[in-house]
Amino acid sequence: MNRYDRNLQVIYVGILMSTLIYAVIAWTTASAGNAKTLSEELRDPLTIGLYAIAVVVFLAAMLTHARRLLVVRWAMLDVACIIGLTVALLYGDWRLFAAPWALALAGLIVLYPRVRMGQR
Repeated sequence: MNRYDRNLQVIYVGILMSTLIYAVIAWTTASAGNAKTLSEELRDPLTIGLYAIAVVVFLAAMLTHARRLLVVRWAMLDVACIIGLTVALLYGDWRLFAAPWALALAGLIVLYPRVRMGQR
């Protein structure tokens, strides 16, 4: 394994840990005991719009196939996760974070840095 592959793995682990930190932030700061139900929050236009942006960012990250943009693709998946955190904090319900987080984790699993994946 060369130095470039090792650096990619370090960056990957850092981005993966950031999504876990976002999950802890969502869970500790947003309680599920608010006035609205989850189904009402999911029907809100702001939630639908932000979720749509998260899906578009996810698709853009997955459909980009340039090897040199691997770190950018990971960052795009992290943005989808941050959008979920934003929704969860806006409504005070950590459950709203789950869907974008699952999308980001699925993308990160698919884009795991294998040896020679990020050739220059």
